[in-house]
Amino acid sequence: MKFSTEYGEIEVSSQALKALIREAMINSYGIVDLSNPSVLSGIVSMFSDVDKGIKLVDDGVNIKADIYVVVEYGTNIPQVAKNLQDSIIYNLTNYAGKEPLEVNVHVVDVSF
Repeated sequence: MKFSTEYGEIEVSSQALKALIREAMINSYGIVDLSNPSVLSGIVSMFSDVDKGIKLVDDGVNIKADIYVVVEYGTNIPQVAKNLQDSIIYNLTNYAGKEPLEVNVHVVDVSF
C-alpha cells in the first residue's frame, strides 16, 4: 500500500498490515490462535509462520483480509468473530490509514 505526500512516497508493507491484524487477534477476547484454512497451507506455514491464518490481498487500492481463527469453548462465536472483525478494521483504518474493503473471519475450530 502506497501513499503519496508532497515530500515523496510512503509504503506500508503487507507484513506491517499483518502485524496489525495479529495485534487485533491477540487483544480479542475468545480468540485462542490463528489457524490454517487447509492442510496444504498448514504445510507451507511450517516453513513460514508469518502468514499463518492470515490471507491478505493488497492491490494498492483496496485491502481484503481473510482471517482463520480458533475460538475458546464456551464463548459466543458470532460475537467473538464480530469483535475481532471490528478490531481489525479499527487497527487498519487508524494505524495504516486505509479502511479495508473486506475483513472475513473464518472460525475453523473450537479449543476445549
